[in-house]
Amino acid sequence: MKSGALLLILTGLLARGQGWKNSYDGPLNFNCPAGQSISSITSEHNNHYEDRVWDFGCQVTSGQTSECSWSSYVNDFDQVLLFECPTKQVIAGMNSYHSNSYEDRRWKFYCCKSKFNAESCHWTSYVNSFDEYLQWTVPSKNVLVGTESYHQNHEEWV
Repeated sequence: MKSGALLLILTGLLARGQGWKNSYDGPLNFNCPAGQSISSITSEHNNHYEDRVWDFGCQVTSGQTSECSWSSYVNDFDQVLLFECPTKQVIAGMNSYHSNSYEDRRWKFYCCKSKFNAESCHWTSYVNSFDEYLQWTVPSKNVLVGTESYHQNHEEWV
């Protein structure tokens, strides 16, 4: 069984997305509306597919501009994912694709310029465990600026 744990970096308001933004083993491509950043993440793992479906909520982000860009892929399969938007930018979208041979995803992030005090950023502790349902909300008056995750293959030998 393979899965990932998610650790998020944060530092703004709250909303909840509706419905999965991808199918198991399918690509994910999500952007918040202009002027908004990701405010919640929901994810559900399926052991049959060894993948997750994802949903996101968005919040109006004070001082966010329309100057946005996609990162390149920030991880390789079976490798740690560690990403932070450039200074004074927030995460406003996520893109990934799944590999059945690795049972893992590669990720890109959509970062938009915004006003916020980057010096008050901090890492959370891990917010979910392997195979666990994830429902996480950016704390009030905070914004999401980065993420970290690792992938672990679990195989049983008889």
